[in-house]
Amino acid sequence: MEFIDVSYRIEAEESRALRIARAIAVEQTVEVPPSLITPAIEESIVGQLVDLRPAGAGKDTTPLQPRPVQKSSPTSPAQLALIRYSAHLVAGELPRLLNLVYGNTSMQDGIRVMELRLPPSVLAAFRGPRFGVEGIRRLLGVYGRPLLASALKPNGAPVEHFEAIARDFALGGGDIIKDDQNLLDEDFSAWRERVTRCHEATEQANAKTGRRCLYLPYLSGRVEEAPRRLETLLELGIRGYLVAPFLLGLETARGLAERYPLLAAAHPSLSGPYYLSPRMGMDAGLVLGTFMRLAGMDISIFVNAGGRFSFDRQVCATIAQRLREPLGRLPPSLPSPAGGMSLDNLEQMTADYGQDACLLIGGALLSHSDDLSSSTRHFLDLIRDHFDERLEDPDDSFVDASCEWPDARTVHRVLHHLSHRGDFHWEGRSFVDYKANDALPFSGVRRLELIGHAGERTSFELRYFEVEPGGFSSLEKHRHTHVLIGVRGRGILVRGDETSELFPLDVAYIDSLVTHQLKNATTETFGFFCIVDRERDRPMQP
Repeated sequence: MEFIDVSYRIEAEESRALRIARAIAVEQTVEVPPSLITPAIEESIVGQLVDLRPAGAGKDTTPLQPRPVQKSSPTSPAQLALIRYSAHLVAGELPRLLNLVYGNTSMQDGIRVMELRLPPSVLAAFRGPRFGVEGIRRLLGVYGRPLLASALKPNGAPVEHFEAIARDFALGGGDIIKDDQNLLDEDFSAWRERVTRCHEATEQANAKTGRRCLYLPYLSGRVEEAPRRLETLLELGIRGYLVAPFLLGLETARGLAERYPLLAAAHPSLSGPYYLSPRMGMDAGLVLGTFMRLAGMDISIFVNAGGRFSFDRQVCATIAQRLREPLGRLPPSLPSPAGGMSLDNLEQMTADYGQDACLLIGGALLSHSDDLSSSTRHFLDLIRDHFDERLEDPDDSFVDASCEWPDARTVHRVLHHLSHRGDFHWEGRSFVDYKANDALPFSGVRRLELIGHAGERTSFELRYFEVEPGGFSSLEKHRHTHVLIGVRGRGILVRGDETSELFPLDVAYIDSLVTHQLKNATTETFGFFCIVDRERDRPMQP
């Protein structure tokens, strides 16, 4: 069995901290009076306290090593408690992980999450950053030094002002220019026009320099409009976007990052209450580092020490460490210190963060001189004084080859009428493999993506599957539901403990987490339509 270890700082003396730690273990798992906790529930569900020690006995952010609870340890105003939870309690879901780690306890004063250790089974459920540090460098062709980024400011300026910033920053050799998170557009049409013009200005400058500066528009608007906006970015050939996960929702941000082959940069707006209190919340490294990687963010922006915010260098170093340290198969994300930065602390930043960082300098760069191109070149020269820059041709060929989404050249070609060409083929659609090689066995299955996979604004996908004589799909289950409609031949549907035949025009429903499989025991091809959620989980073993 695998476990999730969480270290809590409890503001209490030892004997009281023991009682609080037990209360946390119960509250986060079963939330019932002790009399209702059976031995079986205690063993398999309730969190277990495996360590308690005075805070400050070593670094509070260092993972605690499990050891027996020492009741005779010295008293302290605060204690560190290590509570161990069964990994199956999160079922590979980010909301359930957050709820398990801190849920109800977040409403208790004097309890702060300091450390989190996730086992391989939990980490395997998350894709993590699509690009990561290496992918971003391949997109830009820049190696050996920190990246330089800036922002389109201020809100209220005309579009021509933003176009000029994007163009001049790119002409000066800047690497990433993003929207400010405060930029407002009247509606989708106004957003699209501004984004298009800023992107074109950046691309025109790129054509002159021979380099690539990435423009990252801000993903604003209502959540149901997010797919439309991201599809627009793909249509325009824009390679990434800025999002505020704590405004949009961590799980929503994760779902979008997994669905769309775009670079995702996270802005920390509204994140402060999660980590600023020394008595409550979570360690900033977890919030802006670990959880940003679990949410699929390629870049995590955070406030730098010495600026207009209250972070110190140790907090910033912890965030950068969490973004770049080994975390299962998840690629490292790029730390992006920002906020009140200037030439005066550039040397300190290069020393603190090293080459794998993205220095986000907004107002100081924009106001440095009347010539933004010259200012950008000046800042870059100062960075190069500390690093050995290596430039290669920008490369994005790996992006579309590694994802299921159609590339930017085809995503906008939505076909509103799929003509049936006979023999269960549709115009504009081609059969693909049932799925990639998988640990779950299958044989003789192929599929057609009909609606929902080519840029259509639907919440579902309609697919057509064919199973060859003697073939079978994987025996699996999902959290999402299925609707099956038989259209060709005759098949066998295994649904839980039931087995039935599926004939043409028969309709079958498969509920969440019900094990299922389709088989063809005849000598003719078996074909069926399958309707599923567009945003869905990966197959699970029975």
